[in-house]
Amino acid sequence: MKRKRASQLMAIMIALLAVLAPAETIMAADSVNTTAQIIQAMGIMNTERGSSNSESATVTRAEFAQMLTNMSTLKDTTAEKSNTSLFKDVSKDYWASGYIETAITWGWMSGYLDGTFLPNNAITLQEAVNGVLKLLGYTSADFTGSIGSGQMALYTSKGLNANISKTAKQTLTRKDISNLLYNTLTTTGKDGKIYAETLGYSLDENGEINYLSVINTDMEGPIVADDNWKTEIPFSITSSVTFYRNETKSNLTETQEYDVLYYSENINTIWAYDNKVTGTVKDIYPNRLSPSSVNIGGNEYTIGTNAMAYEFSTLGNVDAGDTVTILLGKEDTVVGVLSLDEYNTTITGIVTKIGEHMSTDEEGDYIYTNYVEFVDAKGSVFQQDYDMTYLSFSEGNIARVTYKDGEATVSKYEMESRNFGDNTFSSDASMLGGIPLASNVKILDYSEGNYITIYPDRLANVILGGSTVLYYEMNSIGEITQLILNNVTGDLYEYGVITGITFTGSGTATLNYMLNGTSYTTNPQLEKGYNLDAGPKGFLFEGNILSDTLTLTAVDIVSVGTATVQSSDGKYPMSDNVLVYYLVNGKYAATTLDKVSDKTKYELTGYYDKTILTGGQVRVIIAEKIN
Repeated sequence: MKRKRASQLMAIMIALLAVLAPAETIMAADSVNTTAQIIQAMGIMNTERGSSNSESATVTRAEFAQMLTNMSTLKDTTAEKSNTSLFKDVSKDYWASGYIETAITWGWMSGYLDGTFLPNNAITLQEAVNGVLKLLGYTSADFTGSIGSGQMALYTSKGLNANISKTAKQTLTRKDISNLLYNTLTTTGKDGKIYAETLGYSLDENGEINYLSVINTDMEGPIVADDNWKTEIPFSITSSVTFYRNETKSNLTETQEYDVLYYSENINTIWAYDNKVTGTVKDIYPNRLSPSSVNIGGNEYTIGTNAMAYEFSTLGNVDAGDTVTILLGKEDTVVGVLSLDEYNTTITGIVTKIGEHMSTDEEGDYIYTNYVEFVDAKGSVFQQDYDMTYLSFSEGNIARVTYKDGEATVSKYEMESRNFGDNTFSSDASMLGGIPLASNVKILDYSEGNYITIYPDRLANVILGGSTVLYYEMNSIGEITQLILNNVTGDLYEYGVITGITFTGSGTATLNYMLNGTSYTTNPQLEKGYNLDAGPKGFLFEGNILSDTLTLTAVDIVSVGTATVQSSDGKYPMSDNVLVYYLVNGKYAATTLDKVSDKTKYELTGYYDKTILTGGQVRVIIAEKIN
């Protein structure tokens, strides 16, 4: 069973994303997930002419030729200019001559008998339907009798007419075209495949185009921020640009040197990440002839670009034993690498492990050396060699490593005195007491080798005890940028039920318990004073060893909401991962809330870990049938 979890598991939770796109981007997509914005994100209706954005503006035949090309597999291989003049009114130098030539060649559109194309005429519904049906793989041979009538009948039967009220001969506006193209993307072609999927996009469970798949397909980069990074972005960097930094909506002014940037020209958006990992290159996999991943400080990272593959190859500048800083992109892949001469930094975190291992010295000889492994507030794990002659670490100490001019200095950090006890996070989790949290604050909750990174909103209205802050950092303007907390949320525990215990004498016992519907057996150390009564409990593990149990408090449940349960004495927040068990004849069976939600049949009891004001939540719900 895996006990350590990091914020990425929440994502994507989010994701991700996997999402690959930032958390606030996901939320923004939910609120703007309309046809027009998805089509805009795809860039389908962008033309070399610079078309109007007005929904009521008509679309010309020339513009539609490029739009069809943009929505085809030929998008990236079609030149805007043609080598020949196909029509009397379309010279080879005409802005859309290349797209018109493609539309004619593939039968999406046709000219007139007098040798003209009439590129500036507004497109009619009949003409547009011919184009999209050809994209879907249909030909004239698929229709009997009047081809036009057959096409219009198919247009209706396939639902391509959704949100379009025009008749065959009427001209179309940008709104009409946007709806037509979206309907085309979400329908099946002649081959039975969803057309959007043939272009590399995905659909959600409702058959709609997944906004995030569009963003990820359209996203360009990475670019490593330097003094000239703005020149690499193909659109004007103004206040109208939407900017995200570390998954939070932010301002362009917060861009820092060595941030990793991505952009979308279609939606005028830039994403920046400052995920950096500093440490010694332990190994390069599978080898330096064809590197695909690298071990930095005991953790493996996938190489994300050809340039980085070159840097870690025999032709590059990085080898095992070097201490470097890697820059991580949107998928936590390596997209940049800096020597310690280029990047001086200090990393502080809580010690999770100490030990001794074999490494190489400056001469390349193998030696045994001590190392300390620690995790920072971002949830990044670091491993650094040190000389135990001068320094000693224990689990739970705060370790600090300062890299300067290519050298690493390891120290045990003693936090300056600051009493956060009895301070409360604000209702929007933007303040701790009277101290503001930075917009990109990193928060780690830790206990006995277990840790989880959390978002500030998890701490809204929570009161901190006197010894709950193990480490903090503040920036130059007095904002908290990092917090390492001592088991504040209760999220470090895994929750379930003890199903039975058998005492075997000599202070030993066999404990049976259930987590997520799976039964386990362990032999706890009874002298630790665990509460081993049967029923709902919290379980804390060190590795696979049970280190603590947590007694939960029962509360009657009158009704269940989406995020809370209502008791006779008030509302209680419910964990996103609440576990539900059906109890009958003293035996537990995992179930789900929807199966036991009928209050006329089942009595529900909730079990919470601690008070609401200290971050507690209902973790377990037990359902019993009403006799």
